[in-house]
Amino acid sequence: MMMEKREERIACVTGASGMVGGRIVHCLLQQGYIVRALTRNRAVTLSGVDMHYGDIRDESALKSFLNRANLVFHCAAELKDESKMWRLNVLATKRIIELSEIAGVKYFCYLSSAGVTGGTNLKLVDELSPCNPQNMYEKSKFAAEQLVARGIQGCKTVILRPTNVVDEKKPGILSLPLRGSLIDLCRVFLTGGECAHIIHAEDVADAAIYFISHPPETPQCYIVSCDHESLNTPSGLWALYNACRAEKSFDAVRPVFHLPLVIPYVLRRIVRGVGNSGDVRYSSIKLMETGFVFKMGLQGAVSRIASASGSRAI
Repeated sequence: MMMEKREERIACVTGASGMVGGRIVHCLLQQGYIVRALTRNRAVTLSGVDMHYGDIRDESALKSFLNRANLVFHCAAELKDESKMWRLNVLATKRIIELSEIAGVKYFCYLSSAGVTGGTNLKLVDELSPCNPQNMYEKSKFAAEQLVARGIQGCKTVILRPTNVVDEKKPGILSLPLRGSLIDLCRVFLTGGECAHIIHAEDVADAAIYFISHPPETPQCYIVSCDHESLNTPSGLWALYNACRAEKSFDAVRPVFHLPLVIPYVLRRIVRGVGNSGDVRYSSIKLMETGFVFKMGLQGAVSRIASASGSRAI
């Protein structure tokens, strides 16, 4: 398999201080790679990592960062400032691709988002489902995906589309049972039947690392999701969390009571004017068919976050 030669040991990670990027760095260091990270923030340091400081749009910084690189994990993205999204998410990605080809990179992994699907009437979304991105973030990530999907000469290329990434520091919707207030329970009562789409950052990082030794022959896109887990809903997560904190078996866990799906959907349409039905789920069948196994999965994610929280079940 590729990537087994001893000289192929330099791995470059953008967004290395993020939830997924940080875990990718950890895995690469464990496997003996020389790891480089690119960041604008000179206050950021990562143990054992060759830090490169500069803007992702800085030509000289990128050239130095990617020099003689063998693997590239492009996890950085602008999430908040719409005025910067096209430059940082699309144009910078284009240049990283070009410089990666010049550097002779053998494996390129791009971290996208399941959000690029945008508005859909489908109940089960996969990699072949049409994309209709709605906001600037979704549009810029989808445009960047299309650049990556063209491929890089001599390089194995993978695009990952994770759903709602969580971890111990950013538990997302799991913050509801973490707090366990009456207001939180009311929110679960209202939206509890909708898919929560959570996926632990460790599973996303594992997928990125997995394809180093299991590379596709042509550029491929994979959804990374635990939506196949029936309890991946606010009401299911609430029940899982409390079972975990009470050290009860997960086998008998049932979602807490909630309103029908149609109610939060109608309310969302009234308030926002847009929104998919709460029963849309994103399929990871293509990913699992490659042999990838979720080490954390839904129950593992809840258990890890519950153990880290130190709070008591109610």
